[in-house]
Amino acid sequence: MKTAMLMGDSITGGLTDWGRRGYARLVQDGLASEWVIKTLPENGGDSRQLRSNLDHWLGDQHVDVIHFNCGLHDIRRSPGTMTMQVPLEEYAANLHHIVSWLRRRGATLIWARTTPVLDGHRHPSKFFVRFNADVDAYNAVADDIMAAAAITINDLHGAVTAAGMEQCLSEDGVHMTPLGTHILSVKVIEALRAVPFTR
Repeated sequence: MKTAMLMGDSITGGLTDWGRRGYARLVQDGLASEWVIKTLPENGGDSRQLRSNLDHWLGDQHVDVIHFNCGLHDIRRSPGTMTMQVPLEEYAANLHHIVSWLRRRGATLIWARTTPVLDGHRHPSKFFVRFNADVDAYNAVADDIMAAAAITINDLHGAVTAAGMEQCLSEDGVHMTPLGTHILSVKVIEALRAVPFTR
């Protein structure tokens, strides 16, 4: 069976308790007879965290496809200073490093565009804010990097936008409703099934 690693934050989720809200479990269920699905042991966080943990999280695991994303944690802004958690220039540098590191593994790479957010919405226990204009700016940089590297782009952002952000995003303006999670899982399943394999 083919093996895929789904790397990302809580939108992707995991196959352990930390990722119960993400699409990974639905992807696993949908491809159970075709693929072995793997996920990170914890939330991948921002691009800085993903970059620094690649070797620790992936080690020498064999995978045929790596479907990866980071972005929503990068665009967190402090309400007081409005400082970005990971500035755009550093985000670009981190993505270049991540792509270079992943390519050495020989797996097929698929980049997942960062999903949109609802401005002005946030979980009451969270101190940071996010803006959709930042999602667009970071996605634009990632699009250019992935296109230059000839990496397939899975437009999860477009899928959520087309289906309706108000219907797909929960009250915190970031995480998915059950509908949003289902829509993303379908897009990921389609992307994995589209990967050509020689027999």
